[in-house]
Amino acid sequence: MRKLLLASVATLGMVAGATGAAHAQAATPPKPGTLVVHLNGLFTYQLDAVGSSVNSYGGYKLNPIANEGFLRLYPGFDAMTTGGFEYGVASEIRDAYTNPGQGMQENAAANGTESLVIRRAYAYLGTKQAGIVRIGQGDGPWTLMQDGVFENFGDGNQWNSDGGIGSIVPSAAHPTWLFSDTGALYTTLKIVYLTPTFAGFNAGIGFEPNSNGIKEGLAACTVAQSTCAALASAPGGAGSARRKNTLDAMVQYTGEFSGVGVKVSGGYIKSSPIGNSSGASISDGVLTHVTGYKGMGIATVGGQVSYAGFMVGANMKDGQVNNGYTFLLPGQRNAFDWLVSAEYTAGPATVGAYYFNNQSAGAHLPGNGVGRTEQDNGVAVGANYAVTPNLGLFVTYLYGQRKQYGFDFANSKTNTTVGNRMHSQAIGAGAALKW
Repeated sequence: MRKLLLASVATLGMVAGATGAAHAQAATPPKPGTLVVHLNGLFTYQLDAVGSSVNSYGGYKLNPIANEGFLRLYPGFDAMTTGGFEYGVASEIRDAYTNPGQGMQENAAANGTESLVIRRAYAYLGTKQAGIVRIGQGDGPWTLMQDGVFENFGDGNQWNSDGGIGSIVPSAAHPTWLFSDTGALYTTLKIVYLTPTFAGFNAGIGFEPNSNGIKEGLAACTVAQSTCAALASAPGGAGSARRKNTLDAMVQYTGEFSGVGVKVSGGYIKSSPIGNSSGASISDGVLTHVTGYKGMGIATVGGQVSYAGFMVGANMKDGQVNNGYTFLLPGQRNAFDWLVSAEYTAGPATVGAYYFNNQSAGAHLPGNGVGRTEQDNGVAVGANYAVTPNLGLFVTYLYGQRKQYGFDFANSKTNTTVGNRMHSQAIGAGAALKW
């Protein structure tokens, strides 16, 4: 679970895989009239053993032993005026994925280039009494107030991976779930309002006019065309992934009863696809569809209970969406996702696990010979030990399965009995250092 208020990146918990992804304003604000600058970071490394249905494929073979890691930087500041007005900036900078080669070679296109990417960059302003406004590229209420999903064990990424052990598993055998903390949602520019807490209840609402990040699609917009960030319609549309007018809202309750902590949340996210201004049919290369993509609308509810270091939780999502927060075409089924998770912390040690099931349209389209439902299952188990507040050790195990009748995951071919079921396993151990 990504907590709504971490104690800023300066005090990230020493869970080995903690990303600091959803840190908001400082949980303990600076003293009135002061400003605190921080440049924190996280480095992880792990050695993995990975096996899958496509580790050997088409004459190629993957080494079952691999290693990976990442570097993340969190520059920003927290401040408070003498009148009690809180404000600041938070950001997350990561090393980018590159092509394979013989190490990193600057200015060598064949072997990739060294680069950093801005994943989050936003400002916050407000007071505890009036609430907080967040503006910029970052998480909305859909992410910040999700309950029942625990991810702060093992490498902190598991199947929701961006540099963790799950990134080593080939995508054809990598199960998916509708994680709320995904780059498709939090790397976009938006405005968010988070209410104060009243009798244990708080809420949030967010809006983004398009699915672009900072400076994305601006310089390339000389006239209305597909390269414009603010694109609203185009001949044939703009594919299944680009959104416009995304609105999300969440309500959350937090309480404690005789030492038992309870958190429950629920909400909704909706969005529209880029319209088809020509009115022409949309083709996927196999079939031609007479109408465009359907709007996105997903409901979620989640809850968790904690007591004496134990936490158990569950989360469910149901709605008109396909994998990766993409739009559906007519004739495709809605998605239904559920996840159960548990975690136990005792002093410097943490163990946790979750299981998820994802039922989605996947590659199905009417008449293309693919079954109506793609079913993905994923298991993640992990443990951490904090040697010091700045050094942690961790181990993670993953098991995954993908299946859909008539679809070859390895070749993206339809109407076939080959490659309809994929399996994967991975285990890794490593260290994380944060400052």
